[in-house]
Amino acid sequence: MADDKALGRRDRARAFVPELIPEPQDLERTGPLDARERRDLERIHAARDHHQAAKWMRGKALDAAFRRRLFRGEDGQRTRQQYLDDEWDGISESAAYREIGEWPLAKAITDVLERPAPDSHVRALVDVADKQGHEAVARWYAELRRHGQQAGRRVTAEVVANLADFLREGTEPERLEALFVPRQLPPARKPAPAKRAKRGTGEAVTGTGVAHGQEQPGGSFPNLGMSADGDGTGPAGEAGRWVLSAEHVARLSAWIADGASTAGINPDHAAELLLQALTDDTFQRWIGTRAWT
Repeated sequence: MADDKALGRRDRARAFVPELIPEPQDLERTGPLDARERRDLERIHAARDHHQAAKWMRGKALDAAFRRRLFRGEDGQRTRQQYLDDEWDGISESAAYREIGEWPLAKAITDVLERPAPDSHVRALVDVADKQGHEAVARWYAELRRHGQQAGRRVTAEVVANLADFLREGTEPERLEALFVPRQLPPARKPAPAKRAKRGTGEAVTGTGVAHGQEQPGGSFPNLGMSADGDGTGPAGEAGRWVLSAEHVARLSAWIADGASTAGINPDHAAELLLQALTDDTFQRWIGTRAWT
């Protein structure tokens, strides 16, 4: 046992290097692990945790490059995407921002739990952590993992999503065991067909007029049609400018949330990306080619 502890101390005293990973080879061993086998297993787990820790370090590195504007290059003209193409194997800006958004929570969990969390677990909690604090959410996650280990329950991404739901609502689960109960999803609701203008009739397709900043039923998608002054006029000054209806808001909100979940990013970030695409001049050309199809 003393030799085992000495080996562990020597491993912790030096930085992890690939040479520490034992060579894969077929060995016919039975019975309890001996001291050297326990050391080999610890080094295998160290390689696993090193990989996960390197991922949040990568997110922090991207964050530093973007916020310090080091991406601009020696000529000062390089864009973020050009920098990512040159130095980060061509990942997209959205993927880079996803890593940037995740690293503070991933680090906090590693500090509290003393081992990293799976990517899917971090992504399930990242939007809650942005609002309630990374350390607080990391402590709840660590408690959940410890409870699962003691109770012999697997902590899946769905279980972590249950924890996120409780924290998002501002409530704390009274019993961690309740988080292991599968969530009951509401039945899918078929959206009402959208109205379309009849070609050549001049018939207008209208939404529901709402004042700027008024809460819209079914979601909180930005009121794109109204002026910033809240006077009921659109960008060109026309009173009663068309705005998104409540049905449009509900459908867009559900669509954005679903897309954000698939991409593993915060829904607010997904909405911002959509707004950028909608306000780009290419959208005007895109919609012009489809208006009468």
